[in-house]
Amino acid sequence: MPEGSASRSGRGRPRSPETDRAIRDTALALLREAGPGAVNVDAVAARSGVARTTIYRRYASRDELMATVLDELVDPGVPAPELPVAEKLRWVLDQAVAVLERGIGRGGLAAVLTGSDPAFTDSLRRRLSDQLRALTQAVLADVEAGRVHDVDPATLVGLLFGACLAELLLHGELRSGWADRTVALLAPAITAGGQG
Repeated sequence: MPEGSASRSGRGRPRSPETDRAIRDTALALLREAGPGAVNVDAVAARSGVARTTIYRRYASRDELMATVLDELVDPGVPAPELPVAEKLRWVLDQAVAVLERGIGRGGLAAVLTGSDPAFTDSLRRRLSDQLRALTQAVLADVEAGRVHDVDPATLVGLLFGACLAELLLHGELRSGWADRTVALLAPAITAGGQG
């Protein structure tokens, strides 16, 4: 169903896109603040003001709700093939920020690092591996075109996600210019001719 349209789900009133958004936004806020353990139908209902029955009409379980939230956070897209290597690296960093900082937040990150919710971690990893496959193809295309040295795409993406994670752990925030400095350091090392 396209965002912003109301449709009938069986009998009853049409679904409200605003209600759908309120449920997902509340689940994401709880995840970001306190981790996946804080996301349950009762908590989402209490905080969003949406009735439990309304939430259950949309999501059969907490796991289904979490899956929808994660699907929105992890974009399996790829950077445009014609982008220069440095801009592709920046694109991957932006994806890392979208998932780690603006996405699962400190609460979700803590759950992944501590292993406190294996089902959540597995679900996130599955989605990230889909994204990694797409990025792998983009890096391989650059290798084949001679723009990038023969590098392992998974290691490259891991370095970029790791840079984002290290920035958050060491400084508590993403400092101004850290992404530019990371790209400036890495692009010449992987680019054929060192030009980025």
